[in-house]
Amino acid sequence: MDVDVAVAGVGVAGAFALRSLSKKLRVVGIDKRQKLGYPVECGEIIPTKKEMKELLPDLDDYSLFDIPKRFESNRTNAFNFVIPNGKTYTIDFEMHVLRRDEFIQTIAAESGHELLLGKRVSDFRNGELQLSSGEVVRHRVLIASDGANSKIAKKLNVWKYELASAKQYVMSGVECDEDVVYMYVGNKIAPGGYAWIIPKGDGIANVGVGIRQSFLGKGDSIHRVLDRFVKEYPYSSCYLKKAEIVGKIGAVAPVDRPLDKTVYGNVLLAGDSASMILSHVAAGIPTSMIAGDIAGRVINEYFEGGMELEEYDRLWRKAMIGAMERSYFIKSLWDRISENDRRLSRYFALINNRDMGLILRSRVPLKLKVATPFIPLLNLVF
Repeated sequence: MDVDVAVAGVGVAGAFALRSLSKKLRVVGIDKRQKLGYPVECGEIIPTKKEMKELLPDLDDYSLFDIPKRFESNRTNAFNFVIPNGKTYTIDFEMHVLRRDEFIQTIAAESGHELLLGKRVSDFRNGELQLSSGEVVRHRVLIASDGANSKIAKKLNVWKYELASAKQYVMSGVECDEDVVYMYVGNKIAPGGYAWIIPKGDGIANVGVGIRQSFLGKGDSIHRVLDRFVKEYPYSSCYLKKAEIVGKIGAVAPVDRPLDKTVYGNVLLAGDSASMILSHVAAGIPTSMIAGDIAGRVINEYFEGGMELEEYDRLWRKAMIGAMERSYFIKSLWDRISENDRRLSRYFALINNRDMGLILRSRVPLKLKVATPFIPLLNLVF
């Protein structure tokens, strides 16, 4: 098959790339799934347009975040952020809880471009994608949106970012406030990451944990961590006493800086494959939407003769790199203070609701900037 543009991986970034690519081009989207977006491999939340203006103040156009209501299973208006001693910070923050699979499927289908589903990219070389079906796709431009374990990034020898592991149950009979997203931190309950209860409405919720293997205790596993969170942890199990598991998934996500370069000849990396993430909360849906959209628009201009592909690097960085760098700073600071739960709770005595609101929006409170050089000394005190 000969095409102008191949989109390898039709998750969020791939779907939004298809959406923005011109119908004048011959485009094919390739995905290993028979059903796009399924199984769902994330908590399915995305900030509202109002919140995106706070999160990414350098973005030129926020119209991507006019999310149609048909893709919502719920809308929440606050976060409850729970630390190891049970203290809870409540922060006003509006989120869509998506029907992520329908979201991706509809956007990809409405693009009008051809889709090859149930076909895995088995190799990439000499401007060709080799598919598991034996087919070969020759492309003039390739968008690599094939996720956190990107085969294409690995073939280009640029795959180098840290990954976190996530495991999630979809549960019914959850008895929590359905206007609130619950986030939990602590080395005991989410080593190197956080845990969550995300209400989808009608007593159904995504209940999961994200961890990093380097923080996991000897002999422990993500499966045990999630089951402790569901059955034993007092600040979460109180909402889950009558809950039943109706589905389960596992996934990985980057928790690192984005790649230094995302254009290699005629290959553009977008979304998780380029570690485009707000790493302190492992939030990748909005950044992938933006990256896919920019990639498609740049490629359109490239085929019209008015833009080089390298412009993609400049444009997505202009829109998002500031928030990503602040997010990585917060994550790196977190790693230095979260070795044990008692210390973490003592640090949080210095943090108020306003500070937490800034942190959730990838802003660094002044007190954290001032305290950073003194962390080694403070660790001795705390």
